This record gives sequence, C-alpha cells and structure tokens, in this order.
Amino acid sequence: MIKALVIVPYEGLFEMMKEIKQEVEDIQLQIELGNLHEGVAIAKDAENNGYHVIISRGGTASMIQEAVSIPVIDIQVSGYDVLRILTLVKGFSGKAAIVGFSNITQGAATICKLLDLDIRTLTITKDIEVKEKLTSLKKLGYEVVIGDVVTVQAAKQLGLTGVLITSGKEAIMDALEEMRRTYHIFSRLQQDVSLFQAILDCNEQAIGVFNREEKIVYGNERFNKEFHWMKLENSADIKKLIQETALTREKQTKTVHINHSFWKITTCPKEDDIVLFFEKTLSNQAIVQDGDVNLNAIEFHTAASYIPISGKSELIQKVLKQIDQYSKSEEPVWISGEEGNGKELAAHSIYFKRKTINEPFIVLHCDLLSAEQLKDLLNEDFFQKYANGVIYLKNIDKLNSYMQKELYHIVKNENDKKLQWLVSSEDNIEEKVKSGTFHRELYNTLAQLKIHIPPLRERSEDIEDLVHVFISELHPKYGNGVVGIRLDALEEITNYDWPGNVEQLKQVIEQLFLQSHSYYIEKEEVRTAINRLEQQEKKNGALTHIDISGTLEEIEKQVITKVLEEEGLNQSKAAKRLGINRSTLWRKLK
Repeated sequence: MIKALVIVPYEGLFEMMKEIKQEVEDIQLQIELGNLHEGVAIAKDAENNGYHVIISRGGTASMIQEAVSIPVIDIQVSGYDVLRILTLVKGFSGKAAIVGFSNITQGAATICKLLDLDIRTLTITKDIEVKEKLTSLKKLGYEVVIGDVVTVQAAKQLGLTGVLITSGKEAIMDALEEMRRTYHIFSRLQQDVSLFQAILDCNEQAIGVFNREEKIVYGNERFNKEFHWMKLENSADIKKLIQETALTREKQTKTVHINHSFWKITTCPKEDDIVLFFEKTLSNQAIVQDGDVNLNAIEFHTAASYIPISGKSELIQKVLKQIDQYSKSEEPVWISGEEGNGKELAAHSIYFKRKTINEPFIVLHCDLLSAEQLKDLLNEDFFQKYANGVIYLKNIDKLNSYMQKELYHIVKNENDKKLQWLVSSEDNIEEKVKSGTFHRELYNTLAQLKIHIPPLRERSEDIEDLVHVFISELHPKYGNGVVGIRLDALEEITNYDWPGNVEQLKQVIEQLFLQSHSYYIEKEEVRTAINRLEQQEKKNGALTHIDISGTLEEIEKQVITKVLEEEGLNQSKAAKRLGINRSTLWRKLK
C-alpha cells in the first residue's frame, strides 16, 4: 500500500482530503495542515518517517520538492477552480488582481481574457516577491487580490481583501492518479520511528531541539501539538534564551508567554544543538469554567494580521478616519458600542497601525479577570514589563469597583515608560459614570480619545460588503462550492435589524454557507434562518415543547434547533454543548 502524506495550505482542502481519504483503498493517506515553510518542515519529518510520496499544492509543493528527496505531487489548479473563484469575486465592488506562481496565473489570465474580465494578473517566482507586488497594486487602487495562501496572507497584512483560489475534487483525484504512476520509483521503506522518539512522544513535556542558528530541528508530539501552527523560531524570547545557552554552555530557566499561555522553559546544551523543555504554568492566568471550556483572561499577540473593517456608510467611514487619526497618537482610546459590533477589531486596527517591530498586543478580558489575578500582575510588575506594548482592556465596564480603583492607580502611577491603553465597553458607560457605578477618574483618564461604533441596523448599506467578505473567508475554510449570494437573498439580509450586529451576521452567513446545496445562497435559505432568529427574539425564556411523536431524526433536528436558539445561534457553543463539531451540526439540520 502506498504511504502518502498530504500537506495542505488551508482548512477547506484539509476537510475535502478527509472525505476523499474514505474513498481510496490502495493509498494510506495522512493529512497535515501547513503552508510554505511550515509545509517544508512537515515534509522533512515525513521523509524520515517512511512516507513514499508527498502531495501538496502551489508554492508549498515547489518548496517541498527542493527540500526532500522523495517525489512531490502538485495538486494543479484547474480551470474550473479559477472560474469558480472569479465568479465569487464578481460580487466585490473594488478593483481586483490575481497574484501568484505561474501554475495559477497562466490559466487565470487565459480565462479572464476569454470572459472579458478586467482582472490584472501578476506572476511571481518566489514568495518574497508577493509583498512588493501587492504594495504596488494597493498604490494603484486595487482592493481585492486573488491567489494562493501566501498571497492572501500578505494581502491581509496590507489591508487588502484576499481571496484564496481553492482546489476542487477533480484536481485532487488527478493528483492521486499521478501519484500512483510515480510510486513505482520507490522500492524500499524507511525505518520505523526510533524507540527514543517514541519515548519522547510519550513525555508530558513539550520538547524542542534548536540548532545554533535558532532553527528547530526536532519537536516531540507534545511540542508539535502545542506549537505546530506558529513559528517559535521568530520569538525574540526563544532566540535570546538559545543564544544565552549557546554562549554560556550552561542550563537556563525562564518563563515565557507563548500561544496565550505561560511556559517555564529549561534549556540544555548538547554539542551543536540546544534542547528546550517546556512546562505549562498557570501563573498569571485566570481560568473560568464555561462548560468544559477554559477561558484565559490574558491573551498575547506578537504578530497580528490587519483585518480591514468593511463598509461604505458614512458612519463606518467616520470610524475608519478616527482609527487612522488616533493611530498616530499614543494616547488612550475608548471604544464603545453594542455587543458583537467589532470593538476588538477596531482595537486590533489601531494596534496594527501603531506597531513598529516587537510591540506585543495584550488583551485583558476584564469580564474574566479576577481581583487576585490583578494583584499578581501588580506584584510581578506586569504592566511595566510590557510597557512597550499595547494593552487592550476588553469589556472594562465589567470590572468591580475595587478593581476599577486598582486599575486607576496603575494608570495614574506610570513611570518613565508610558503605557499605551486601548479600552472597550458597552454604550451605556457614561450613564454608569454619572450613577457612580463606574470610576469617574478612570473613565476621564482613559477616554481622552473616543470611538463609537454604531450598530449594524443604523448602517445597513455596509451589509453587502460584509456578506461578500464573510463568504470569501469561509470558502478556503470549508472548501465547498458556494461562491456568492442571490440578490433577493441579499435583500432579505439587508432588511433585517441584526440585534447581534456584525458577529451575528457572520454566524448566520457561516450557517447558510454550510447548509447551501448550490453555488449561491438562496432567498428561501435566508428566510428560514431569519425566521429562526425572529422566533428566538420572541421567546421569553420558557422551554419550547419538543414533539417526541416523530422519527428519531426529526426529534434530533428539534433538539439541535432548540439548543442553537438557546445559544443565540452561536454554533461553537451549540456544537460544544451537543458534543459535535459545527459542520456536523449544520449537516444534521439539512
């Protein structure tokens, strides 16, 4: 049997490969998520673990082929794939361009000419060329960029809308057939994973081995599970720790914040490599039980992609102008608005525009932060330690009076290192200040600059752009065939009040995306979803009767619908409560 590793650059292709995996009997398929350099690292490990062939896509496949000696099969981008994405992009109002390697741009350029589409195509030979190309396009007024994962990621960093060209099932089946033809060149299997590696994988500690150039050469199972998606090599704290160990040739111990958690790291020098042992610690973390979910009161972001706020209304344009204006200052900014309306997105935007090199973005969830934890932060000089960063106090109006006073002392007693504060609250914060339920001096100090994000019902002209942005983001995530929405369906969405604002709209679009049976979201599908929302609004909290006289499937659908409504159409909470994933949830509702 052929042992093949599939390295896919986006989640939608991952899900599609899992389905195809069930259809093939002569191939042992292992599927991993990884793009470009991440994919190369995964491929190198695969070569040492007995795989006969690797399947990947686009630029990732090209880079893997240069790094390994086993065959690499490229999932070609077909004309059908390009046509599907071009159809999706027709719904965008801005100028569009296609940027990518030749395996994408050659076919795309031909199709654009045949269909007489005014979409520019630019070909790159290396991933480092992408940013320069996109910067030039942005100066020329382009707003939408189509391409592979590297193009989409770079587009988001520059504030452009990136649309990923996804691969269809036809292209995947062609790649599997090519793999079968290629397999005959391999006659020997590589040795099994060594006993020592098995022992390391059983270890509760995350263990990583780095060379003197701070590049990772090995990670055990726990290490890969915790850090596989991120570049530990880019962490300034990790680099410094490795350098100190290499210089002194002595063990070092340090606590570092990685992946929203604090880790106690012990280093051990071994010849030309440095071994790092990672132990997770709960220091400075407030754990709040929400069902079976642990929520952390502190989030660290050291590298954030810029996600543009979509909308053409005068109200949202005013918000965007304020973001640009306040980003030029280091004064505190207070962001107010209803729940689900993008306050954190505005805070991220300000951070992104202010960011220089290594400034972290630290989110303190005030609704989760305990008084005891706040004391711990003070005792450890937490705020001064990260004075070069941006601290975002999310839902500050949820702090109790004692914590408000403590926070006020922190803000007023800053030393030479002036902290950058971003704050968010609900609309009624000034009423709380007048009534004395919120600390007046704290508000006056942090609300020097104010941004109010109006509710979605007051700027319905923004909904069309938001819908198209959400669809373009969902396409690579789930990999199905939806490319747009019918005009009459869009009208139904635009006419709804959306009491849960942008977040609620996003959840419903994801629901419709997963439920749709065609390339376009239809009016009746939207009407059904909105009816469900309207029914939820009318509920007074009483339990809805479930008819148990029907079939098991009908009863199951009633239960799922009920739980979904009780969770305010939050599919993550509903799926967690039911013990299923989100895709299964919506599939059962079809």
